[in-house]
Amino acid sequence: MRFFEFAEDDAAEQLVIVLRNYIGRSASKKASGKLNWAGLNQILKTNGFDHIADYETFKAMYDSSAAIQNMVKNFNQDGIELNVPGAPDAEKEPTQDGQSSQEKVDQMAAAAAPQQLAQQTATPQL
Repeated sequence: MRFFEFAEDDAAEQLVIVLRNYIGRSASKKASGKLNWAGLNQILKTNGFDHIADYETFKAMYDSSAAIQNMVKNFNQDGIELNVPGAPDAEKEPTQDGQSSQEKVDQMAAAAAPQQLAQQTATPQL
C-alpha cells in the first residue's frame, strides 16, 4: 500500500467518527440528518478534519467504505442525508390537515381522475 492510500483510509475513519457523532446528536433530537456540503465542511472543520468534502471526494470515500455506506441514506450534488434511527421521514411527515404529502397527492389525483376521463370521452374523435 502506498503512503497516500494510508492517508485516504485515515480520512475515511475520521469521517466515520464525525458522521457517527452527528447521527447520534440527530437521533437524540429525533431530527433528520440532512447536510449540504457547506454544512458538512463546517462540521468537519470544527472536528479537526483535514479534508474538504464535496460530491466527488465524498463519492470516492463512500464507494470505498462500507461503514460510510451504512451511515448514509442518500447523497447528491446538494449534500448528504444520514441514516438517523428514529428520525421522521420527510415524505411521511403529516401536513397541516394530518395527511402525508404523498397521501395528499394521491387524494388530489383520485379526485381529478373522473374529470379527466369525462373530458377525454366528451371530446369528439377526428
